[in-house]
Amino acid sequence: MTTFVRFDPSLERPLDDEEAVLGELETMMVDLTRLVRDKHGHAFHGTHSKLTGLLVGSLEVLPELPSELAQGLFAQPRCYDVVVRLAPGAPEPLTDEASGQRGLSIKVMGVEGDRLSGFDEAASQDWVLGLDPAFTAATARDFLETFRYTGAKSPHLPEPAILALSRAARGVEAVLEAVGAQAPNLKFFGRPPSHPFEESFYTQAAVRYGNYIAKLAAMPSAETLAAVGDGSPLGSGRDAFRDAACSFVADHPVVYDIKVQLCTDIRAMPIEDASKVWNEAYSPYQTVARLTLPPQVAWTPELAAYDDRLAFNPGHALIAHQPLGSIMRARMRAYRATQQFRLNANGLVATEPHSATDIC
Repeated sequence: MTTFVRFDPSLERPLDDEEAVLGELETMMVDLTRLVRDKHGHAFHGTHSKLTGLLVGSLEVLPELPSELAQGLFAQPRCYDVVVRLAPGAPEPLTDEASGQRGLSIKVMGVEGDRLSGFDEAASQDWVLGLDPAFTAATARDFLETFRYTGAKSPHLPEPAILALSRAARGVEAVLEAVGAQAPNLKFFGRPPSHPFEESFYTQAAVRYGNYIAKLAAMPSAETLAAVGDGSPLGSGRDAFRDAACSFVADHPVVYDIKVQLCTDIRAMPIEDASKVWNEAYSPYQTVARLTLPPQVAWTPELAAYDDRLAFNPGHALIAHQPLGSIMRARMRAYRATQQFRLNANGLVATEPHSATDIC
């Protein structure tokens, strides 16, 4: 019988210099957002700045889940409204030909329960997901060192140089994969392009899952993958991801299986090392809900303007789904700071949607 690690606050182990590390990362991210504003004349989301699509749909929690999966938001069968944001990973709106990390953020609306303190939203559960099952850095300190010499330099470079670097990183990563090796940072900055609705997305770092600890994922359903594979090319050009997403979802529903990987061994599946892939042989991903995005218009200038007022943050969460580990603690703090800069710079007030009808 499989035993799942029960959540205990003592399992989190802050870095010795964590306050200084998180403070420096926050400052660096706000400075980066300011540089992008100065370069482009508009303040964008601090990461994943260029909107591919903003979509509405529903999250249906499956019935009769086993007790270890029926936790927090997923404790009871229920259908929630959601808004989903798709975006490349760059901190500025680059050509989609500079293919790197991509993200999918889910805001579940109308959520009831005790919430994390220090965050403004009152009834949302956010999941901020990336393409890999683990993060590129183990800790916030490691990420700070990497980010200082990579992502923070982006606004200083002309777009053709960024595109050339992305293509070079993509080529080196392909060679490494051919010999059975990987370089997470190269994959982050030079990932081969693919259709936006054929990719799986992960929390990458751990979260509390009620009484337990888990990573979450959104994986396209078999039906969605079949529809994408049936003549839905990515195309090319500056807005290739946006064009492909808009074209597909105009005529097809998009369905994701929301899956949970429960921690079974805190040493093999650590909280404070976000770079560690949790072995699915120990604990496979199990489906707990279905996310359905019906056919719709994915991008308009009005949706882009509404997106300017939205905030996706792992800290918009129930206590039952508290983000865990220094990478998550850094994300929560930096996202909140860059959001406030973005709103102030653009003269906007944040909005928290409460149903799909609020999205315009």
